[in-house]
Amino acid sequence: MKLSIEAPEDEVALPGEIHLHIRFRPANMFGILLALLVHALLLYFLLNMSAVKKKLENAGISAPIVLLMEKAAPASKAPKQATAPKKEKAQSKPVRIPPSKNAITQPKAPPPLPTNDSPVPQPPPPVANNVPPEMDMMALANAARERRRAAEQAAAQENEGARQAGRGMTPQEVAEANVKRSMQQAANRNGGSGVFELGTVGTRVASFSFRGWNTRIVATGGKQSFEVDAGLGGDVRLAVVRRMIEIIRMEYKGDFNWESRRLGRVVVRSARIEDSAELESFLLKEFFP
Repeated sequence: MKLSIEAPEDEVALPGEIHLHIRFRPANMFGILLALLVHALLLYFLLNMSAVKKKLENAGISAPIVLLMEKAAPASKAPKQATAPKKEKAQSKPVRIPPSKNAITQPKAPPPLPTNDSPVPQPPPPVANNVPPEMDMMALANAARERRRAAEQAAAQENEGARQAGRGMTPQEVAEANVKRSMQQAANRNGGSGVFELGTVGTRVASFSFRGWNTRIVATGGKQSFEVDAGLGGDVRLAVVRRMIEIIRMEYKGDFNWESRRLGRVVVRSARIEDSAELESFLLKEFFP
């Protein structure tokens, strides 16, 4: 770089004027530009660091850390005089609640099993078949089914009482006997029958089992297990109900009987495609009350 105030030979300078001439070489020009760029970047970072530091200080002041501590309960003082020991109250016996199961043919609570000291229950007397003329065919079929169920239940109780007279049954054995009795009753009815049992239900995946349609499978206690994945953000309860409806439609395309423990009676439901919304709402109330 060359700095000179001397005017070239061909330049005319007026009185009182001073001309400044600066000459740069290419190598020197690149170094000057690089130095200016480095200084500009340093100035930019220094200004930004001061602004960030102020923001951090303000944030620390506006968001304090709160520590909650619970006061320990004071120790109870020792009694001055020894008090007379109180009589221990009789502890109440724990009540054992049997697990509930959701099923098409939901077994009712079994009566107390007979022991050696208690007499064997006698079957109920036959009910007179007095059907009024205005009763429709559906009511007639329900009444016949109830009579047959009562006779079968009484016979099953006698057999179980004779077999279990010498020993007691565990809660697991009682539950298995109830399910087996319900499946046997379902197998003796007209048409295909089945029992749904709800298993584990998570936020996305659920499982259930089904015994039915095949009379031999129902009688022997065989079952099929199903696992339902509702997908990300899906309704797992609705997915379970829809899978059950698919299984029902394998046997029924129209009306079918559903034994509801929630209602305490047998109701008629429709498996038709146009009645899907009504059937889904009903099953949601049955399995997820």
